[in-house]
Amino acid sequence: MGADAVFRVEGLRKYFGQNEVLGGISLDLYAGEVTVLMGANGAGKSTLVKIISGVYTHGGGTMRLAGRAFDPQTPAEAIRAGVV
Repeated sequence: MGADAVFRVEGLRKYFGQNEVLGGISLDLYAGEVTVLMGANGAGKSTLVKIISGVYTHGGGTMRLAGRAFDPQTPAEAIRAGVV
């Protein structure tokens, strides 16, 4: 994981009830790169994107945008931060 990531996710977790649907996801995104999320149905791609965009809250882990803590509680907060 590079120090110059524009967006960083570390150890992200999400539960729906007692079901853990994201188990410690880590991801770095860099300026000027295209990143693709791929996986089988039910792998957690949409859940991850919904957490990043403020639709869902997470159950653990951290997100950082431009080196600062990022934890949008609504899509409007994410949009104001430049995440769409």
